[in-house]
Amino acid sequence: MVDDVIFYTVLIILIAFVAFFLAFMVWLKSKFPHPLMMKVLSTLHSALFGYEKALVELIGSRGYKSHVFPEIVNTIKNIKDEDPRILELFSATTAKEAMEKWLEVLKVTGITQNGQIKEINENEFEIIIPDCSLHDPIHEIIGDQKGICPMALILASASAVGQENGKVPEMNYSEFHPTGTTTKLKFVNE
Repeated sequence: MVDDVIFYTVLIILIAFVAFFLAFMVWLKSKFPHPLMMKVLSTLHSALFGYEKALVELIGSRGYKSHVFPEIVNTIKNIKDEDPRILELFSATTAKEAMEKWLEVLKVTGITQNGQIKEINENEFEIIIPDCSLHDPIHEIIGDQKGICPMALILASASAVGQENGKVPEMNYSEFHPTGTTTKLKFVNE
């Protein structure tokens, strides 16, 4: 038979371990967003795409140039001191460099791991986000609804931060894939 002191010591250690493990699991779960978060983000995407469609139908793509891109740029300027990676964006000398710097921010935040900016020619690019962490269930829920990926909008807007080159971004609707998007981007003279 085991001595009472040993028995109670082991029992207390086991109870303490179980309590610590349960507390750790509760803490870990609190760090993850609620399971409904992705459903709410799906409705946000639908709202954005509805606005995009109305904007394009009413005033054409110039609505992005005159209203959407400047607002995103202002937001980026307002948060530039929040992190050195965002501040680095303002030292970019080309549109591609600026987009690649913002893409690094997306990688650090875990939104994409393999995103890339593919240069087609001097003024045309493809924004490829093959593995967006926000895809599930958004892409499935939105189905064939037309819209521009919000991350691609932000990347295109980032190209205007830090340099004035007299060109503005012009975008096509994104191609939505099961886990990501591809968006064509062209820079045109104002």
